[in-house]
Amino acid sequence: MLHIAEDIRERGGFLRRSDLLAIGYTDGGLKAALRYRLIFRVRHGWYSVPDAPDSAVRAVRVGGRLTGVAALESYGLIVPRRRHIDIAVPRGACRLRRPADRRARIQEQDGVRVRWIERPLAEREPESRWRVSLEEALVVILQSEDRDIAVACCSAVMHAFRWSGKRMDAVFAMAPARARAWRGLVNPLDEAHGETFARLWFGDAGIPWEPQPRVRGVGRLDGRVSPHVYVEVDGGQHDPAWTGESESTFHKDHVRRITLTARGATVLSFDYRQLYTAWPECLAATRRAIADDQALMAYRKRHPYRERSSPPRCPARQRPAKSPNENEGDPSE
Repeated sequence: MLHIAEDIRERGGFLRRSDLLAIGYTDGGLKAALRYRLIFRVRHGWYSVPDAPDSAVRAVRVGGRLTGVAALESYGLIVPRRRHIDIAVPRGACRLRRPADRRARIQEQDGVRVRWIERPLAEREPESRWRVSLEEALVVILQSEDRDIAVACCSAVMHAFRWSGKRMDAVFAMAPARARAWRGLVNPLDEAHGETFARLWFGDAGIPWEPQPRVRGVGRLDGRVSPHVYVEVDGGQHDPAWTGESESTFHKDHVRRITLTARGATVLSFDYRQLYTAWPECLAATRRAIADDQALMAYRKRHPYRERSSPPRCPARQRPAKSPNENEGDPSE
């Protein structure tokens, strides 16, 4: 009985009663494990361990597997968080339960979107009992999410798991027609979905975005929108829709900004809240910085021999000369 939790973890974290009986456990042993809280009943006939991921428990309790954005999160990706979770269930499945109550049927207000899919091939068991593969999750995202979310998720998968272009092409081949045009927008250089959003939105505004430019003595930055104008998007820890923990890049960003400013460049820093709630202001600031950069380059082209390291200094003010008798009568003399 003491090994039942380990056996469940080694086999994916969720097992049916029939699976447990097949590997040698008895109904009496299952009842004892339940009594000592080594395991718990997820839904009728399904068992798991107390430290199972909450999202996985919710999916199995409903009667399916995590898919969409929620599935990507379960693989460790920091992606735009949604208010709902997508759960894939086989076509014809019945008796779907509420994610928080195995005894009640699912309801609309449960924050779950059910995705009806074909059953897996008889000769191929699913990779996991509680989540779909990355490919299946991305297909659902391309079917159900808007362009920005879909491109950000695809870029995150390519970056984190080093997918080849052919593997992503195969995913888009299964996508609906409206989403296939987004394939050219996916970029594995994006290190966070905030960078993807900025790249897409600047592109919509007609501003080209060079991702991850490397500057000598400084390192890589998130993007460049003009020869001397760079953009830094603060990390996912500042995303109001994301509550995960990650190391802040605040100090490193300041060091890079100071170094580039000393060289005459401009670094614009936007956090996720600004991107989501004040994008027009971010865009206006970027356009102004680009215009200033273009004006400065035009000035230097017209005056190639003028010193660029510092602006011309104002001449020192001359003090008037003293008259010969100016100090007469001074008691200090």
